[in-house]
Amino acid sequence: MSMLAHKRTDQRIPVYVLVGFLGSGKTTVLGEMLGWCVEQGLKPGLIINEFGDVSIDGEALRDEGLAMTELTDGCVCCTAGEELVPAILEMARRPDVDLVFLEATGLADPADMLDELTAPFLWQKVVVGGIISVMDSKRIIELAGNLELARKQIEFADVLVMNKCDLIDPEWRQALLEWVPRYAPKAQVFPAVEGLPEEGVEALLLHALHLGEKRLEHIPAPQHQEEHERTHDAHEHHHEHEHEHDAHEHHHEHGHAHESLHTVGLPLDQPVERARFEHFLRELPEEIYRAKGFVTFVDDPQAIHVFQFTPGFLRIRPFKLQRRDLLRAVFIGQNLEKAGLAEQLQTCTQPATPEQTKIPSN
Repeated sequence: MSMLAHKRTDQRIPVYVLVGFLGSGKTTVLGEMLGWCVEQGLKPGLIINEFGDVSIDGEALRDEGLAMTELTDGCVCCTAGEELVPAILEMARRPDVDLVFLEATGLADPADMLDELTAPFLWQKVVVGGIISVMDSKRIIELAGNLELARKQIEFADVLVMNKCDLIDPEWRQALLEWVPRYAPKAQVFPAVEGLPEEGVEALLLHALHLGEKRLEHIPAPQHQEEHERTHDAHEHHHEHEHEHDAHEHHHEHGHAHESLHTVGLPLDQPVERARFEHFLRELPEEIYRAKGFVTFVDDPQAIHVFQFTPGFLRIRPFKLQRRDLLRAVFIGQNLEKAGLAEQLQTCTQPATPEQTKIPSN
C-alpha cells in the first residue's frame, strides 16, 4: 500500500495544488494522479477552478463517485478566492476523501494562492503540499520570456512537472533542464509524457507533501477558532510563510494580468465540419493562448468530442458527455473579439475547402 495511505491518521488531509500556464497539461497530469489514487485504494477529492463560466476540465475529469467542487467564473487567487477556503474545509470534513487536488486556472498566481492557503482556519484541518507547477516543455521558455505570470508559476514551484517531453528532442530537453534552475533553483523537476511523470505519481506526491509539511513547521500554530466562524474572514488576516518570495508584493501585477486576459464562451450546438473546425483552431491568432470545449461533427452528430488547443498543439478525442447543453467552445487570451469568433465558428458548419482538408505538416 502507498505511503500516502496513512496520512489521514493525523487528522489533517493533504491538499495538492496544481498550477501552470494555459495549455500546459494540468488536467492531463491531474487525470494520471486521480487514476493512480484509485489504483491505490485512496479516495481523492477534487476542486477545479475555471476562469470562464463553464468547467470544461471538470466535465473532462468527472467520474461517478468522485468528490468534486467546481469554482467557475473567476480565479481562486482573486475573484473566486473567497470560495477557496470553504471549499477545502468542506472536502477535509468528508469521510470519503483521503486527499484533495486543487487544479487552479492557468492564470492563477501561486504567490496569492499561498496567501490563501495559509489561512489559520486551514492549518488544523489540512496540510498543503508543495506547489506543483506543470509546464509545457515545448513552449515554456518562450512563454516565460514574454509573460511574467508564466515565469512566476515556475519561480514559486516546489515541484515542476516538465510535461510533453515526447514533443521535444533530447537536446531541447537537456537545455530545458539547465534553464529551469535559473528561475527555480530548489524545485524538483519531474519529466513527464502525456501527464505521467517518468518517476511515477507516488514519487511526485510524496516529494510535494514533504515540502508542504516542512513549510508548515515554520508557521506558528494558530489560536483556536470556532468552526462556525466564516472562513471568509481569514482572507483579511496577515499570513506569513517560508518561501523565497513575498506573496503580497505581486498582487497588483497579477491584477494587470487578469485585466489583459479574457475568456469568451460560445455555443457549439450545431455539428461542424471537422476539417474546417481544425483549420479554424490552427489559424487562431497568437493572442489566443488556449481553446477547449465539446463539439460534434456533421459525419456523426450524435458522437461528442472534447478538444484541447494551444498554439502548435491540437487534440480531439471522443468523450462521453451526458449534457448536450455543454456543447461549447471556450477561448482564453488577449484582445478577444466575441463577434468575430462566433462568425468564424458559424462558417465551420459549412463544407471545408481543399486547403482546409490538408493534413498539417507538423
